[in-house]
Amino acid sequence: MRNTFNFYLYKGKAFLLYTCISVSIFSCRTAELAVNENLRNDTDAYSVKGLQGWQIGQVISFGDFKTNKVKRGWTSGYSIPFFVKFQGAKEKVSFSLSSADGKSADVAMVSKFKETEYEPVKEYFAVSLRYKNYFAGAIRLDNSEEWDFIVHDIDGASRSLKQNSTIGFVRKGAIKIDITGIRSIEGASDFITQNQVYGYEFQQNGKVIGAVSTISQGKVWLKKHLDDETKLVLASVSSGLMLRNSIAENTLSMK
Repeated sequence: MRNTFNFYLYKGKAFLLYTCISVSIFSCRTAELAVNENLRNDTDAYSVKGLQGWQIGQVISFGDFKTNKVKRGWTSGYSIPFFVKFQGAKEKVSFSLSSADGKSADVAMVSKFKETEYEPVKEYFAVSLRYKNYFAGAIRLDNSEEWDFIVHDIDGASRSLKQNSTIGFVRKGAIKIDITGIRSIEGASDFITQNQVYGYEFQQNGKVIGAVSTISQGKVWLKKHLDDETKLVLASVSSGLMLRNSIAENTLSMK
């Protein structure tokens, strides 16, 4: 009995020591999202400005992209069908995003839907929704073509290292880009980070084409070879995902 007790006592001390070491690692630097190796080369990585601070009159920018003043709450001036259809949602974010070449996109995103809107959302996206916690929206480009997107279990905690329930997509007709939650931090064990989503990865035809970090100051990665429309769409979705998160609350610099 004593040997068994000593064994578990040793394991407990070892785990405590491991946790303390992990905290020490993060106390000296700002946490960085662990992105796919494919984003290490031939990729533009953008630092983000404007995420922290006052939300009134907030404008964010990264690389060649910049929003106008971000609007929160219902805005009657927006005519995007998706936004009008789900105006009962509690959380709404809308803005226009422009690029250096003069192209722009109107973006409307909502979450915390009313109970009566779950079924319409399911029908709109033609998907089976297992979670009530999701984030969805629409992006209208200059040419009036509209993309829409949804992310399931946007804040969901995963209890398994093998399963990631935070998934979704952005689409236009037959074009589809998959979205997957990232639960890893550079230099940290997945055992510690698995219960939180720190960013999102974008994949098309099985290849990683971009990512966005929603921790610290925020950060965006886009593959260089992407066409202008795809970059604008991914920049729009990335902006919405970053704006939705409280950057101050999600900062992982453990001090």
